[in-house]
Amino acid sequence: MSMESTSQVFQLQHQSYGKLITVLSIDGGGIRGLIPGVILAFLESHLQKLDGAGARLADYFDVIAGTSTGGLVTAMLTAPNDDNRPLFDAKDIKDFYLDHCPKIFPQERRNPISRAARMFKCLFGPKYDGKYLHSLLREKLGDAKLHQTLTNIVIPAFDIKKLQPTIFSTYQLKKNPSLDASLSDICIGTSAAPTYLHAHYFETKDSDGHTRQFNLIDSDPKEHGRFLVLSLGTGSPQVKDQKYDAKSAKKWGCFGWLITLADVFSRASSDMADYHNPTVLQALHSQENYLRIQDDTLTREMSSVDVATKENLEDLVRVGEKLLKKAVFKRSLNRGAVNHALVKQPWFIHQTCFLVSLDLKDTKSTSEVFQLQHQSYGKLITVLSIDGGGIRGLIPGVILAFLESHLQKLDGEEARLADYFDVIAGTSTGGLVTAMLTAPNDDNRPLFDAKDIKDFYLHHCPKIFPRERRNPISRAARMFKCLFGPKYDGKYLQSLLKEKLGDTKLHQTLTNIVIPAFDIKKLQPTIFSTYQLMKNPSLDASLSDICIGTSAAPTYLPAHYFETKDSEGLTRQFNLIDGGVAANNPTLIAIDQVTREMITRKSRGIFPQDPKEQGRFLVLSLGTGSPQVKDQKYNAKSAKKWGCFGWLITLVDVFSRASSDMADYHNPTVLQALHSQENYLRIQDDTLTGMMPSVDVATKENLEDLVRVGEKLLKKAVSRVNLETGIYEPSNQGTNEEALIRLAQILSKEKRLRDATLSINHLDSN
Repeated sequence: MSMESTSQVFQLQHQSYGKLITVLSIDGGGIRGLIPGVILAFLESHLQKLDGAGARLADYFDVIAGTSTGGLVTAMLTAPNDDNRPLFDAKDIKDFYLDHCPKIFPQERRNPISRAARMFKCLFGPKYDGKYLHSLLREKLGDAKLHQTLTNIVIPAFDIKKLQPTIFSTYQLKKNPSLDASLSDICIGTSAAPTYLHAHYFETKDSDGHTRQFNLIDSDPKEHGRFLVLSLGTGSPQVKDQKYDAKSAKKWGCFGWLITLADVFSRASSDMADYHNPTVLQALHSQENYLRIQDDTLTREMSSVDVATKENLEDLVRVGEKLLKKAVFKRSLNRGAVNHALVKQPWFIHQTCFLVSLDLKDTKSTSEVFQLQHQSYGKLITVLSIDGGGIRGLIPGVILAFLESHLQKLDGEEARLADYFDVIAGTSTGGLVTAMLTAPNDDNRPLFDAKDIKDFYLHHCPKIFPRERRNPISRAARMFKCLFGPKYDGKYLQSLLKEKLGDTKLHQTLTNIVIPAFDIKKLQPTIFSTYQLMKNPSLDASLSDICIGTSAAPTYLPAHYFETKDSEGLTRQFNLIDGGVAANNPTLIAIDQVTREMITRKSRGIFPQDPKEQGRFLVLSLGTGSPQVKDQKYNAKSAKKWGCFGWLITLVDVFSRASSDMADYHNPTVLQALHSQENYLRIQDDTLTGMMPSVDVATKENLEDLVRVGEKLLKKAVSRVNLETGIYEPSNQGTNEEALIRLAQILSKEKRLRDATLSINHLDSN
């Protein structure tokens, strides 16, 4: 079925006027900001019909969020003019883009010499110097600062020095006054797309004279935290127009991945937001109040972020205008398209206008306070999540061995982790560990004990990631090879996994598992989930293929192609790279999968019918370590000079860290919405130095160092990440070792109660 737009919507609620929290979110996408600009002009014009010509969007939304080009639109709609009204009307956005985009992104002349010169320049510096954009924003936004916006705003960026997201949020200013930067600096930072515009450095000074440095590049749009949400996309290529596949990508080296990486990571980020938002809003009792408007029919130059020709810009305006006339759709991540036409976009926008208008006339928005329910053994949903990180999988391996050993002390030597967790999720190296713990042996018990993980990594990692000889000629040859092909051929890993996992398929695992990967042909995540097999039997791939795919890190290992065939003989193709591109920390994906299962149908067995009723989730999330903050090696002053070469390896590092850090940011909020914030244990080390942060330096010394990191981590205090500093800080809950012992006791009691319940049910049935 051919689909034309990607919009997600549920019918708006009418019963809570005056108590809505209204959210507007705008994606990034360069010149494609024209598309949401058209939608916003339509929405504001209808608010003006209801409430008068002075009505502006900032009067109706409690928070407006935007990234990159969406951050610029956010600032335009909320920065005050001299009369303390919005600096721009929504209808001004279109003309602003049409006038200024050709000057921000000047197009090269059509002759071959000019094009060749531009391409050569792009290898060693950003494609555009950004000077016009900088001067334009400083002229239009002046000295307006974050605290001066006419409604709350949220604009994410990414600090390349700290290797973590920086969220410019008016909600955070009281606690973090150093975030009160000028809107122009914020917009320049969030728009600094790698390889296109240079990184942006600036400083702020608070009332005490403390200076804070920012080293910013482009980031990705964030989810919304009783909630009326309008989320506007900036368009994406139509599926049949995708230009990558695993067969070509498996041969790529640094050159092949140069431009592709930024495309892949930005699409992964956007798709994961499409994936999570409906579930998060369902948990927040707001699923009926969510409208996502997006187009997925862009072809050729329309899907670019910078082809600012008159013809292309006008084409984008027409996309926005046509999108208003299209039916509202829901997104299908499994097919990479959209389905279920519901109602026309304009009708829904009229309804949105009606509700936000009434809500404004009533009372100021309020949010719900969630209380943790009393624990009820036998009705927990137990989740284990393991991050990606190559050889650093040794760190969670040590933690898991400790946990399983304590379960064995409680329940006997046959106890295995798969007996206790309802779902185990893992990405990349975490996906491999997940398969090891859940694949069945001939006795239908786990193929590996948790204690086997360490020796498995120590023995096989040096063969998966062989080191070059120490002489300069060998090193030079390896570096040259990496320019035109992956650093490692992946043959040993592939043969190892096929030998160990055999023909075992996804449906055969001993407990539910979730392993994300990224399909480079569809440019979207592929989630291998046992929960989805009834609905999508084409996902029932062999565990070896799934693990090879989720581990295929760009520039390190070749992309992986395989096919599956369902019972009706229908073939599905997969073109996979590393799942860390989309979700290096898969905790939220695992929670999503369970929540969807509980929401869509009455679950069998132990699960409660509604994930919102009680504190049901018990979550253990294991990281694979990250560099010590003082050991960070990037900053805006050096990054602003980078071209494609400078960004190549950095992008993998940056986006993987961004993915993990945003999971740290979102997971506590989601679990609070699910009444389970006290049942969440995240174990992560952020003190890695030297070679330890690498994913592939598989020397004996480095691998043993990683084992010691895991052992020491057990003795460290339970910590929570401070998102301002990027540092894990003690949370007064004892050591990780003590927390795992408590967790083992809960898991043991939970399993015994489940076993007793199953026995009673069996007797009753007889």
